[in-house]
Amino acid sequence: MTENPSTKSSNIQIFIDQVLKDFRICCISRETSFLGRKEVLRGKAKFGILGDGKELPQIAMARFFKKGDFRSGYYRDQTFMMAKDMCTVEDFFAQLYADVENDPYSGGRQMNSHFATELVDKDGNWTEHKNRFNVTSDISPTGGQMARAVGVALASKLYRNTPELGENNFSTNGDEISFCTIGDASTSEGVFWESINAAGVQKIPLAVFVWDDGYGISVPIEYQTTKGSISELLKGYKPGKDGKGVDIYKVEAWNYPKLMETFEKGISKIRETHTPAIFHVIECTQPQGHSTSGSHERYKSQDRLNWEKEKDGLVWMENWILDKKLATQEELDKIKAEALALVKKGQKNAWDKYYNPIKKDLAKILPLIQGLA
Repeated sequence: MTENPSTKSSNIQIFIDQVLKDFRICCISRETSFLGRKEVLRGKAKFGILGDGKELPQIAMARFFKKGDFRSGYYRDQTFMMAKDMCTVEDFFAQLYADVENDPYSGGRQMNSHFATELVDKDGNWTEHKNRFNVTSDISPTGGQMARAVGVALASKLYRNTPELGENNFSTNGDEISFCTIGDASTSEGVFWESINAAGVQKIPLAVFVWDDGYGISVPIEYQTTKGSISELLKGYKPGKDGKGVDIYKVEAWNYPKLMETFEKGISKIRETHTPAIFHVIECTQPQGHSTSGSHERYKSQDRLNWEKEKDGLVWMENWILDKKLATQEELDKIKAEALALVKKGQKNAWDKYYNPIKKDLAKILPLIQGLA
């Protein structure tokens, strides 16, 4: 049976719209990172650790994250959060400024990109987890998210294998997946290895995404990971003939279509078999370096810096879109300009909400102080 031409045309347009939406979110996230660094260096925030360079794998991960799933991650996942409408530009900057009133994740208690969703409502009642996107509160100690991710995945297994629990607000037959994100340097932590081993033994629905940019701050990966590759090092965990073990996938961070294909294959298998998997995302870049507290130009060679510019995911995605004739250069330039304008507006709104009350208090206090002089 041949496909109706109008249906085919409609499907193509849906695909194009989704690709351009993804590109737009990536552009917003990148501009947020650029402006976030500037705000810290201007003295308006104490510290910034940003997600530039990880946009494409996060937008792909978000595509397969369903309601009921949980994320247990680290502090560079802003693109993922924006893609799932769980973080606005204003939200991001409110946390960067440590705005007690307007940071929706920790009330100014944690550093930027430490995300969370409410597990209880304002009256102290449990929220309906199975009908929401869920995020466990991010933590700063590297690798600490691994143990929590295992616990969440084990909970899904228990819900699936315990009929006595019956209908509830927390799980739909244990079908949800625990998504965990971690930087490649943190895979050297003991808790990472304990968690991967536990996941294989327990046979739980855990998806671990390793964002690999080749450095642990200034330390090259060959000095911190045997064989210089966590996926090579983990090969002993791959399933044997009995099917027990941890599936391992490897994909480049700049390859948008390959990311989608790889994540769809791996996540679908996790949902079907309730077995764990690791997605080693290689060749991530760091356009601004590790954080606002240093400069990667001091420890990366010029060849490496040039390579990172060439492998920039946004550049590759833009060229791929043009090559496939999904949009014109003018259309993409418009998306980028609109993203920049949106980020500037969101940052200004967040700063005004944070600083205007302080200015009002100063206006009241200064005359009193001057009167005592």
